[in-house]
Amino acid sequence: MSTATKRSKRPDTTTKRWMRNASDEPAVRNGCRMDEDRGQFVIDWIEKYCRLYEGELAGQLIRCIPWQHEVLMRLFGWVKYSDRWGREIRRFRQASIWVPKKNGKSPILAAIGLYLLMADGERGQKVYLGASDGQQAREIAGKHAIEMVLASDELMSECTINKSLMQITHEESRSLIRPISSADSRTQKSKEGLNGSILIDETHVVDEAFMGRISRAGISRSEPLLCEFSTAGDDPESYGRKRYEFGKSVERGVAEDETLLFACWEAPQDLSDAALAVDPVSYAKAANPAWGYLVGEEEYKSDYNASRPSLNDFLKHKMYRLNIWQQSANPWLRLGDWEKCRQEYTPEDMEGCECYAGLDLARTRDTTAIALIFPGEDEQQFRQLAFFWLPKDRADELRDKVRYREWAAKGFVTLTDGNETDFNFVRLAINDLRQRYNIRCVAYDGTYAAQLMQRLREEDGMHESEQCKFPQTMMAFTSATVAYENAIIEGRMHHNGHPLLTWQAGNVEVKSDYNDNIRPIKQQHGDYRTIDGMVAGIMALAMAIQSPPPSVYEDRGPLVL
Repeated sequence: MSTATKRSKRPDTTTKRWMRNASDEPAVRNGCRMDEDRGQFVIDWIEKYCRLYEGELAGQLIRCIPWQHEVLMRLFGWVKYSDRWGREIRRFRQASIWVPKKNGKSPILAAIGLYLLMADGERGQKVYLGASDGQQAREIAGKHAIEMVLASDELMSECTINKSLMQITHEESRSLIRPISSADSRTQKSKEGLNGSILIDETHVVDEAFMGRISRAGISRSEPLLCEFSTAGDDPESYGRKRYEFGKSVERGVAEDETLLFACWEAPQDLSDAALAVDPVSYAKAANPAWGYLVGEEEYKSDYNASRPSLNDFLKHKMYRLNIWQQSANPWLRLGDWEKCRQEYTPEDMEGCECYAGLDLARTRDTTAIALIFPGEDEQQFRQLAFFWLPKDRADELRDKVRYREWAAKGFVTLTDGNETDFNFVRLAINDLRQRYNIRCVAYDGTYAAQLMQRLREEDGMHESEQCKFPQTMMAFTSATVAYENAIIEGRMHHNGHPLLTWQAGNVEVKSDYNDNIRPIKQQHGDYRTIDGMVAGIMALAMAIQSPPPSVYEDRGPLVL
């Protein structure tokens, strides 16, 4: 075979048939082609030896449904000649596959693992089934891979199973498959030395540091695989979301990586609740590739209708059944409602207007925020502006998680030198805002901002009546939090699309007590998430709607005579 033949830059008829998106075109020019026989061999092997172990089809051989056939053919059929290995090897070294739940991803993931273990032709193969925690990883190995082996006389005759380790060993090739998880801190260092293929279930919840440790597994092998199968999640800064976004950019041809297979079935990410309500079935069909095989219309509609009354249940429905990413596990606000409240106006447009301010002060880890609430003429409509400060060191620490540097370059947050917010800088900024806007009152937390507010009184002439101490208690927050939420739902609390404030709006959850008092808290994905602009906005709204001042008993306790 000549070098020209090995690296043909013109796709043959078969290869043309399997070109799916913009990422395939440069790959073909770089010598990649489609070998259908290689892809079909994998499908035939799986359908001959791998049996389902649960559900109505338990005990029956897998019959790949169209989406599984598509993924397996592309993953194993695309090849490229390698000078290093002197033969054609798989084009794809990575796969990022996104499908909603109930579409049969876990069985096919386990079947791929068994194929790599026994039939891929590499001796001493190591296959690791990974997940966010040990239990989930063991379920893939135990409830799928091991059960598939136990259900097949042919596979059992070649394998040994260690149930305590959940490990399968293929005796002839001395290859093994076993579970690993990102939650096992005792073996984190050992994962850096893994040498084989990695199959990950539910990528959206897998730890980024864990993936960093195992990402180079199999680098010395000719055809290693890192396969990630997942549904959408609720953490926009997670490893899974980053992989999803990168896969979309490869699919569009914006980023170039011929070694990554990206396949995703989803409803539109910007799908509104109202549009979904008009025709939920059509969106479900588009998002669920196993529709008519494993997913039925009656079952789906029942799940959809049952989830709608609860915001949290509906969020999970959209994530797990439609593959739509969310901002929070237990959100306070619907992002669709938030987006509906967006209006085009600038800080300059509001200069001279009457408003009320809320100040949420933070020294090192969170943003310091001032929110201004501008009542409309009918006192039911509101506009808000938000201003933010953060220490530069904190922004640098979070550069891989939060876009503070990008936002700072565009003027959406001010970064102050060092590792602490410069409160004098904030004081000067407040005085500037007082000159630009008719601020009637500033609500502040007496625990942290008392000294700053004192300086504003003594050095800058702010009258005491312009300041209102706002205790950070549930009782103090309840009425304003409810009012803010209602204003968002009803489209009365307008914002101008400030990206940092919008990100924080997706981070807010609410905490309640036994008296149904509530207050905003940040979701627990990690301490890098901030909600300070939203908290400041609620405090400002409390002043704007002239909520009764909090009881003195909350602030200093009852006076005993």
